[in-house]
Amino acid sequence: MAEMNIELMHYRDIRQWRPAIGDIVIKHGWVNRTKWFGVINSISPDGQVDIIKDGSIKLLASTVPAAIRKKRASLAVDDIKGALTGSYVIMQQDPGTNAPVWYF
Repeated sequence: MAEMNIELMHYRDIRQWRPAIGDIVIKHGWVNRTKWFGVINSISPDGQVDIIKDGSIKLLASTVPAAIRKKRASLAVDDIKGALTGSYVIMQQDPGTNAPVWYF
């Protein structure tokens, strides 16, 4: 049996994050540990990201197109990067290794 080395995931500081369509965004809070899960669906030239969000990953994944407008939020990338440590966690697919990269 041959041994394989597979990159399962990476961690990077959230200040290194460069947003991309499809990034998963998780918002954490003090009272409720996870406030919402989201996915970036557009990026503005002015540094805003449009996020479709919901209270659980299952609800987010099963969002029908008619409900997207009600579940949208627009956030500045600088606000996400500058928030209290642990407030946001981002998961992005690394195009080089195809492994998920977690930013927090």
